[in-house]
Amino acid sequence: MPTVVPRTAHVAAASLNQTVGDWAGNRQRIIAAMTETRARGAKLLVLPELCISGYSLGDRLVRHGTLSRSWASVTALRPYTEGMVVLVGLPIRHRDTLYNACAVLADGQVAGLVAKEYLATGDVEYENRWYAPWPGDRFEEWLPPDGSEGLPLGRQVFDAPGLGRFAIEICEDGWKGIRPGSMAALAGAHLVLNPSASWFVIGKHARRRRLVSEISAEDRVAYLYASSHGCDATRLVFDGSLFIASDGEILREGRRFAFDADHVVVDAHLDLDALRLTRMEEGSWRQQVDQALDGKLGPLPTPNQLRGHFETTDPVPAPTPYWLRGTQPSTSSDPSLEWLAERGLLARSPQAQDLPHLELELALAMGLREYTRKCGIERIALALSGGRDSAMCALLVHRMHRYDQPDLSEQDLATHIRERFVTAYLATENSGEATQRAAARLAQELGAEHLDGLIQPALDAHLSVFSAMSGHGLSWSEPDHDIALQNVQARIRGSLIWMIANVRRALLLATSNKSEAGVGYTTMDGDTSGGIAPIADVPKSLVELWLRWARDFHGYPSLDAVLGTPATAELRPADRGQTDEDDLMPYDILDRLLYHFVQLGQDPLDIFRALWSELAPRYGHDPRLFAAHIEKFVRLLCFAQWKRERFAISFRVTAFDLDPKTGFRFPPVQAPFTEELQAMHQEVENLVNHAKAGPMA
Repeated sequence: MPTVVPRTAHVAAASLNQTVGDWAGNRQRIIAAMTETRARGAKLLVLPELCISGYSLGDRLVRHGTLSRSWASVTALRPYTEGMVVLVGLPIRHRDTLYNACAVLADGQVAGLVAKEYLATGDVEYENRWYAPWPGDRFEEWLPPDGSEGLPLGRQVFDAPGLGRFAIEICEDGWKGIRPGSMAALAGAHLVLNPSASWFVIGKHARRRRLVSEISAEDRVAYLYASSHGCDATRLVFDGSLFIASDGEILREGRRFAFDADHVVVDAHLDLDALRLTRMEEGSWRQQVDQALDGKLGPLPTPNQLRGHFETTDPVPAPTPYWLRGTQPSTSSDPSLEWLAERGLLARSPQAQDLPHLELELALAMGLREYTRKCGIERIALALSGGRDSAMCALLVHRMHRYDQPDLSEQDLATHIRERFVTAYLATENSGEATQRAAARLAQELGAEHLDGLIQPALDAHLSVFSAMSGHGLSWSEPDHDIALQNVQARIRGSLIWMIANVRRALLLATSNKSEAGVGYTTMDGDTSGGIAPIADVPKSLVELWLRWARDFHGYPSLDAVLGTPATAELRPADRGQTDEDDLMPYDILDRLLYHFVQLGQDPLDIFRALWSELAPRYGHDPRLFAAHIEKFVRLLCFAQWKRERFAISFRVTAFDLDPKTGFRFPPVQAPFTEELQAMHQEVENLVNHAKAGPMA
């Protein structure tokens, strides 16, 4: 134990924008965060999970070079930690098994390592594909790959002179009911540190905030949470959440979606005496400590005495009494929004209801910026149809450049974008003037270079060649020709927009949304063409809501023309009045079915039972109509899996995604829930017959 129990501690947490395999760059960003932390006077710094190597390693993790270079980076960072304690994350091999670990660097030495106990598995995460979970009761010596002296590995608490006793739980460890940090708190730790790589999902930040606050209150600790930001490989976007909490109160919260910086640091002075007083006053705390000391709660963490001295003499700022703090909007304390507002990047002050849409925008804009910047891509191409999906993609490109170039005037930004963004409207005789005008107005407002072309001659040539080859032509009057006549238009558009992208050396954006991807309402090699699909995880009903919000919040008057027409592919002749919802079903219904089937894992009968009472008025109280929509949805989703296997890379931003590489791994060949659908229809018929029989039945 330290000879003098510290009464205060000055601590920090930092987010980092790392890249998988960028060993030198990752080290420099870590050093920059340490340098800023040192300048602030903080003695302890928590960095994100696997910050040495980057989190999204995939199968690169099993390569020997990944492990040896990770450790080499740790040893290279040691001299920069004089007078500080710094946590860095890296993958390690122990007994020929891989572990997700965190190394404690203290005053120029590596003091020990802690390995992750609860792996993030399921959803988009498959950590158990590579890592093993570390057993909480195991404590061993780990031999570094360079043959240097062995180090303690396992659950432990660290005694830092002048700083106090701290423990570590890595990302998912903090989300479990039985947490390593709880045992450490009972063993006398006043600080619990969580290096994390938590990806963005709409609304997840609020859950993280509650989690950090509640843990710090339940365990009577100061809790430091540091997550990645940016996009270190593909698909997952990290918003860079940072929290320092003490005994239930968030003391510091970091700025997220930092377009202008590769690291963000927050620091705080902690009143450790206040935590000790709270524990001493609480009878249930004493009871738990007694149980832990008697071994009734399992083994306590092993103590590890650090060398060095990390005391701070700065006083802890006194908190403002609660009756003087006043009531503020829930978004006003978000440093991310404050930063945007200070730079004039928000047209008006956001309210609480704006936050989900703004978060969605920031996450997708950051993912797009990270992908293009880290892949060396300077230009973007987009087929701008005048419809909702391509409009959202176009606005995200504009917002990306706006956030990335906050100091440019609107005129200079337009010039900047015109050199980097090209759009094209590709019309057939089925296209309407309304969508053509909408596309042109939107491109002009965003500053894009816009091309307006007629692809009807190319379409006619395709149809003529087919007629000559087959001996008969295609006609809209033949139902069997409908899909072919629609898809050929989309594929010709895909071919031409690829040509434009190639000539401009641009990344082509695919415009598929989540709802249509789910049921296969998309043309392979047509509107699915592209290198990246920025809104593939955004349901269609949310696309509509977001566009209406963006029009009003940011002020995009050209969106009135986009939103003024029904959503339509414009692939059938105009006199047929084609709309997307006529082809499928109302999008809000489709998105509800998608959520219940994929996210909740409900079978058709479960979905019907869950939603019918609410939706009955929409269907005129005829359950057969709703059952027909459920069956159509289930069959389309099952048969469309082969399409989802071929979609472009997308960004994960909602609570579940359909990307078979990271999320919804559905078999392409399967019976499409035949028996389950039969059970649903049988219950529906029973319901109908009961209604016909009347109340006396």
